[in-house]
Amino acid sequence: MPANSAAELAVDTSASDAPFIIGVSGHRDLDPRDGPRLHAAVTEFLQQVRAALPDTEIRLMAGMASGADLLVARSALDLGLGVDAVLPLPLRHYAADFEDEELRELEAVLARPNVRRTELSLPAEPAAAGKVGEGERREAHYLNLTRTLIRTCHLLLAVWDGEPSMAPGGTADTVLRYLGLRSDDRPQDRPILFSDAPAEQDPDSRLVYWIPAARRGGSSSANPVMPCYLSGLGDDVLQRWAAMPKPLHEQLTELNAYNHEYRLIASRGARAPADSLMHSLSNDVPLPGAARSWLEHIDAQYGKADALAMHFQTRSDRLFVFFTATTFLMGLSYLAYDKFDATRMLLLAYLVVLLSGFGLYLLLNGRHWFGKHLMYRALAETLRAKFYLAVAGADHLVDADEIISLSGINRFHGFSWIAHVLVGLGRPIDGPVVAAHEPCLDGVEAAWIESQRRYFARKVERLERSGRRTRWLKRFLFAIILLVITSLILLGNSANRLHPILGIPLANTLTFVMGLPALVLGVWELHQNKMATRELLWQYRHQLDHFSRARTKLAKTSSAARRRQVLARLGKDSLMESYLWTIHRYHREHEPGRA
Repeated sequence: MPANSAAELAVDTSASDAPFIIGVSGHRDLDPRDGPRLHAAVTEFLQQVRAALPDTEIRLMAGMASGADLLVARSALDLGLGVDAVLPLPLRHYAADFEDEELRELEAVLARPNVRRTELSLPAEPAAAGKVGEGERREAHYLNLTRTLIRTCHLLLAVWDGEPSMAPGGTADTVLRYLGLRSDDRPQDRPILFSDAPAEQDPDSRLVYWIPAARRGGSSSANPVMPCYLSGLGDDVLQRWAAMPKPLHEQLTELNAYNHEYRLIASRGARAPADSLMHSLSNDVPLPGAARSWLEHIDAQYGKADALAMHFQTRSDRLFVFFTATTFLMGLSYLAYDKFDATRMLLLAYLVVLLSGFGLYLLLNGRHWFGKHLMYRALAETLRAKFYLAVAGADHLVDADEIISLSGINRFHGFSWIAHVLVGLGRPIDGPVVAAHEPCLDGVEAAWIESQRRYFARKVERLERSGRRTRWLKRFLFAIILLVITSLILLGNSANRLHPILGIPLANTLTFVMGLPALVLGVWELHQNKMATRELLWQYRHQLDHFSRARTKLAKTSSAARRRQVLARLGKDSLMESYLWTIHRYHREHEPGRA
């Protein structure tokens, strides 16, 4: 398959799926006698992941070096999985690192139909680069591959002997960098310590699946370490997890549900036409081809998350209305039974309403429609901000994953998988592809800031108008109650002697009328509380303030760099506002998140 441009790697996936990408790092010089065991271990691991993601595309991302990379790539292809072959440098130069037989094997794998090839390139070298030796330049290419794997994969598979090494871009370096134990500023060169993780502890968000491997000419242990998951702890400690940690299993389940539920509602025709952010951009906004592909992929995932959020919002709203109506009918049945006619029919009606509401609750309680609405809305708003910041060339100034962690929303059941979707939508590998020209910034101001400002202004006005109507309704119902009470006091005992309607005592009729407004008020407050109307108004007012303030600042700012900073600040404030509201609403319906 012909090599793609590097910018296409992060976007060349099905628009209807959020893939799960497994990065690969391993030794070139594996012990040949260990081949069958390693192949079996890799196959078993990939089958476990596939079992957890039956409705999600799984792809392997590897540098395609001889040894572990090619072994894993072949195993993945044999299972029908896709492979992203990310060559650290153009193939014509990369070939120098292979023996003739190994190169033929590489070319055969690259020719497979389920392989996508990308050739990485380094940023422009400084003028003094001519003094850098060939070996150092090659190390820089491999370190660039390591950074690419860290940025773009959800899980790292390491075929590694467990020994430390300072070689940039080597297996040990890749594992330690991926787990956050090594960086350019912290190139620790100390022995690696391994410890077994406590059963009750949850790991950090990043994990490595380690398949211990012997190297050619090395000593093989009589009791080899079994494959396990690794997480970082401190400066030089790796914790071992014998089985897939529970948080990772939950994230895979939820990511798969995201893909499965969208396919399900799409196949049933139950979704509204997907909203599109690309269509909101003016034709005057200049977008290079690579940038357009990237933005279209973000837009596709936004449309998917937005469609799911709207789908589950509709279902949860209908459920809230049903329970509100159930409460009202139960109260009405009781009032009629108590004040008009204590018949079995009214008791039966009360019982039917009660049992139908309880039965529906038992039937639908496990569907978590409202929780799903919240999580998909949080994802959609994150993607909206990411899209427009990317158009403005300011996406690198906002780390959505960091904001998610700071808000604590990722600790709630059903939200931690969102980070996996964001990883798959990272910047194209060769860096910025959207030039932050003035038309881009102006386009973002019109399509995002002005559009959202008007949207929140309309929502605030509508909710405030609804609030005013509700206050007048409460006053009117309160006046009815006062009028009835006054009438009962003035009529005294004569209210029991008068039977103006169907032989029912006037006192009973008046107390029914008095109880009905109280019932309406109580049910209305219950519905408003369930819909969290006050909290929604609070969020809309704050969002309107954020977008209005950004609009005012941009009108007084001419520097492109400063304007990007204003947009980045807006993105952070808007996302945090959305996450905090989501957390508050989640608390209304569910238990608190894990500590």
